[in-house]
Amino acid sequence: MSEEQNERLSLPEKAQNLAKFSWDLIKYLHSTEGSRLTVSDEIYKERITICRNCPKFLEMQNECSECGCYLPMKARMGMDSCPLGKWTDNSEGWEETFNDILKELDKDSKTE
Repeated sequence: MSEEQNERLSLPEKAQNLAKFSWDLIKYLHSTEGSRLTVSDEIYKERITICRNCPKFLEMQNECSECGCYLPMKARMGMDSCPLGKWTDNSEGWEETFNDILKELDKDSKTE
């Protein structure tokens, strides 16, 4: 076995690292109430207006009959989009936001 292969993490170690990262990310998103993943009030209002004027909008349930999503939540999420293409995800700047989140997680893990 080469030296490089000896230095590689085992599958259980990789799984443990992924689980820790996932848990840390969930805790971070909970502590920030997901604010880094949502759209502005202006974009939210535009999306909701589009949905309410769509024939697939179920007013009593506040849902989309095309995808079944609860629209107040779906329209707020930055990475979500309309299944009919009436509005798209708001991924502009997402990579930068995600990298900022990673830096914050890294900083928090060093202080623990």
